[in-house]
Amino acid sequence: MCGAVFGVQFQRKTGVVSLAIQQFYAMIIKQAIHTWRSRVVTLVQLLLPVVFALLASAMVLAVPTDTDPLPLPLDLRHFDRPLVPFASVGAEQLANRYSEVASRYGEPVSTKGRNMDDYLLDIAKRSLDNYNQRYIVAGTANDNGSFVGHFNNFGLHSIAVSLSLADNAVLRHVVPGNSRILTVNHPLPRSVERRTQTATSKASFISTQFPFVVSLGLAFLVGSFVLFVVNQRSNKAKHSQFVSGIGAVSYWLAAFVWDLLIFTVLSVLIVVIVLAFQMDAYSDWPVFG
Repeated sequence: MCGAVFGVQFQRKTGVVSLAIQQFYAMIIKQAIHTWRSRVVTLVQLLLPVVFALLASAMVLAVPTDTDPLPLPLDLRHFDRPLVPFASVGAEQLANRYSEVASRYGEPVSTKGRNMDDYLLDIAKRSLDNYNQRYIVAGTANDNGSFVGHFNNFGLHSIAVSLSLADNAVLRHVVPGNSRILTVNHPLPRSVERRTQTATSKASFISTQFPFVVSLGLAFLVGSFVLFVVNQRSNKAKHSQFVSGIGAVSYWLAAFVWDLLIFTVLSVLIVVIVLAFQMDAYSDWPVFG
């Protein structure tokens, strides 16, 4: 294409396609320069969605998992060094064996010949709170060879703990040595209905809260894309570029490609965070839905 201006001949050496490519390349360079000059804004653009993704992942991991109850050893280790009264009615050896067994996790206290019921009632009258906190079980050895285990029904497992201590005392009295009976409460496993309900509730929470928090962070990123375009329009830079020959397609396509590049980098970072936290709903492969 040729032309003359004031008698001077001009010839266009750039084709339409190559000119469009040059304009697009120039717009990309302009976007890159602006991003580098606004490093703080760019850093906030990238970090804010990442922080939201970290918070969402932490929320998912913080969801309590409903598992089957663990086996519970029935002894005094679950209490804070309780006092264990013991009494003897003509059976000192059996009472001493009970004291040895109780000393493993408690503090044996002799009633010094007093009746066990009267001894415990006097303590309860003085301070019921102290009685319920410190006095969980007790034992009385009788001269006829029997042993009576007392328990405070304020504790849910106190009856089983008292029976376990009594059995161990009788075992040590009859069989020399340090033989021991360990009593363990094994709860029944959860029902299928309970497991299904728990899994459904957890999946519902993850499927709603995690995307919501992540999309909230991405919303700030997408909203920040318009800042540069609005700024160029307000200071007439966009108008100057159009007057200088930049086409609208090159201008808007370069803006779209650059924003898409930033969004892609951020998406990769979020995927890395999800994989690092190993959330089953988002890190297992293959993922459907």
